[in-house]
Amino acid sequence: MENTLIQIYLFVCQIYDTCSATCFQRLSNNSKPDFTDQELVTIWLFAHFNDKFQKKQMHSFIKNYWFDWFPDLPWYQTFVFRLNELEPTFQTLGQVLIESLEPKLATEIDSIVDSLPVMLA
Repeated sequence: MENTLIQIYLFVCQIYDTCSATCFQRLSNNSKPDFTDQELVTIWLFAHFNDKFQKKQMHSFIKNYWFDWFPDLPWYQTFVFRLNELEPTFQTLGQVLIESLEPKLATEIDSIVDSLPVMLA
């Protein structure tokens, strides 16, 4: 599982390094945070890989089993707030994943990636 976590982190960092900077704007004035957006996205993907789909499950999973790898993990409320602010990042991530699966269809496929599902009436 350690190798999987490392591969996910490297994948996320590669996307951050190669995709448009406008998709990954930090919304605070802290340009060098202790806990990066790359780490946050890595946790989100790694938690999903381990069948943790609720934000509370994700945070608890990392805090209880992987805290040595993420020593600057923020409090749960901060974790959720920052995760919810990364909507453009998840759109870009989804597009990159779709393109890697089927490059010819990538421009024809509409996708929705939502880190905060909302019930519709």
